[in-house]
Amino acid sequence: MTSKEAMAILQKQEFLDKLYGFAYKRSNSSSEAEDLCSEIIVSIVRSLRKTAEIKDFYGFVWTIARRVYADYCDKSSRVRVVSYTDGAYNVAANQLEEFLEDHNDSELIKSIMREISFLAKIYRDVMVMYYIDELSIKEISRRLKISETAVKQRLFSARNTIRKTVQGEATCMEKNLTLQPVDIQFVGTGNPVGNDPRSKAERILSKNIVYLCRKKALTAKQISEKLSTPMLFIEDEIDILVRGENGEYGLLRKLDNDKYIANVVVLDLGEFEEASSQYTEHLDEFCGLITTYLQNHKETLENFPCLSPKKDLPFIAWWLITPMAWQLVSETNRLLRNKYLSDIPILEREFTLAGIANNMNEVVNLYFYGCDGVVAENLCGYKTVFFQNVYGVRIDKHYGCGANLSTEPQFMMLLRSIKGLNIDSLNKNEKEIAAKAIESGLLTKDRQMLKPGVVVLRSQDYDNFNTLVSGFNQEVKPLSEQIAEKLAATVRKITPPHLLNEYPILSTLVSSPLLHHTIEKCIEAGILQEPKSRLCGEGSLLVVEE
Repeated sequence: MTSKEAMAILQKQEFLDKLYGFAYKRSNSSSEAEDLCSEIIVSIVRSLRKTAEIKDFYGFVWTIARRVYADYCDKSSRVRVVSYTDGAYNVAANQLEEFLEDHNDSELIKSIMREISFLAKIYRDVMVMYYIDELSIKEISRRLKISETAVKQRLFSARNTIRKTVQGEATCMEKNLTLQPVDIQFVGTGNPVGNDPRSKAERILSKNIVYLCRKKALTAKQISEKLSTPMLFIEDEIDILVRGENGEYGLLRKLDNDKYIANVVVLDLGEFEEASSQYTEHLDEFCGLITTYLQNHKETLENFPCLSPKKDLPFIAWWLITPMAWQLVSETNRLLRNKYLSDIPILEREFTLAGIANNMNEVVNLYFYGCDGVVAENLCGYKTVFFQNVYGVRIDKHYGCGANLSTEPQFMMLLRSIKGLNIDSLNKNEKEIAAKAIESGLLTKDRQMLKPGVVVLRSQDYDNFNTLVSGFNQEVKPLSEQIAEKLAATVRKITPPHLLNEYPILSTLVSSPLLHHTIEKCIEAGILQEPKSRLCGEGSLLVVEE
C-alpha cells in the first residue's frame, strides 16, 4: 500500500470512528480525547510522509497510536491542571496548529479534525444520555438520529475492539524480530516507584539477555554471539540492565570476571508450574475455608459502617479475597523463613522482582492478579485518601502505584460523591466525566444523586476491618504447613544458588495463580459477584480521613 492509499483510509469515517474510540476510552472527556486523537493523527501523517510503502496499515497506525498515547500519559501526568471554577478538566494543548502552519496538507488535516469534533459531540451525548439521563439505547438512537448499533458501539465496543487490534499488531511485530522469541512476565513486591528495574527491560533484546543469563554467567561477547546481535547494541543494553531505574537494582549483575548473570529469579514455564502446583493442589480446601469464614461473618461484613451505599457480601468479598489469599502466602513464607529454609539469609530491599519466561509464539495465560494502593493528601476536604484496587484476568485496575489522584477527574468526582452529589449541580463537562465514572464503576446513580460505586470507609473503621479479616490467618495455618514443606524442596531445586536469598519473592511468584483460581471457584459458588465489565467497582476500596 502506498502512502497516498494509506492517507485515503485515514480519511474514512469508519477508521476515524475506531481511532476516536481508542482515544475516548482512554480519556476523561471528549475534549481530552480530541487532544489525544489530534496528536495521533499528526504523528500518523508525519510518518506516512517518510514511508514510501505500508505493508500493514492497521499495524502501522495502532503502533503509532500506542506510542503517542504513552507519551501523552507521561506529559499529562506532568502538566494536567484540574479546574473546579467551570468544571472543565483540560490538558496542555497539542502542537496541531503549529503543524498545520508548517505543512502543505493542512486542509486535509483540518477536514479530518472536523470529523473528529463531530464524533466527540456524539460520544459525549451518548454517554450523558445513557448514564446520567438513563435513556434507553432506542431513545438515544432516535434523538441523535444514529443507528442503535452505533449507540451500542460508542458505549461498549471500542475498548474491546481496539484492545484486540493493538494486541494483534504487537504480536505480529514481535514475531518478525530476528531475536529469540522469549518474553518474561514479572511479578514484584514492595514499592516500585523509582525502584522498578523492569521499566528498563521492555525491549525484546533486554528480555533475551536476561533469559540467557538467568542461571549461567556470560560475557558481553558470548551474549552477542548467542543472539547474533552486534556488540555495540549488547554493551549498551547490558549497561542499562545493570543500572536499572535507580542505579542500585538492575535485572543484571556484573561479576568480577567481566561476566554478567541475572539479578532476579527467572523461571521457565515448567519450573513455574511445578512450584505453583504446591498451592493450587489445595485449592478446594482453601476455598472451603474462605466460604466458611465469610458465611460466619456475613452479617458483620454487610453491616460494616461505610460511607458508600450498602453492599451485599458477594460484592464486598472482592476486596476481601486478596488479603485472604495473601494470608495463606504470607503464612507459608513465614514457615519457609523460620523453619524450612531458615539456613538461608534473606536479602531485604524496598522492591523485588521475579519473572517467568515463555516462548512468545505460545499463548500462555499465567493468571496474574495484582493489588495496587495509592495514597494522596488534601483532596476535596479530606486529609488523606487511600485507594486500593485488585486487577487481573477479570478486571482492570483504575489507578496504579505512583498515580497522581489529584489529576484524575473521575477519582475527584468519586470523592465529591461520598456525601452525595446532585446531578443538577454539574455542568456539561462534569456530567460527561460523571457518565464515564459510572461506566467504569466508580460511581452509581440514585435518582438525581451520584454516590460511590466502590466501598468507602473512614480510616478508623478501616483499622477495625483489618482486625476482623486478620482472624482468617488462624484458619490457614494447617494448610500453610503442608504447602511450605513441599515448596521448600522445590525452591532449593529450581533457584540459582546466587539468588537463593530471594526465595520469598519466588514463593510469591508461584502463588500468583492461586488468587485467579480462587476467584473463579468463588464466582462459581456465588461467593463472589461476577463483574459485568472489566473496568468496574468490584475489587476497589476507598479509605478517607477527614
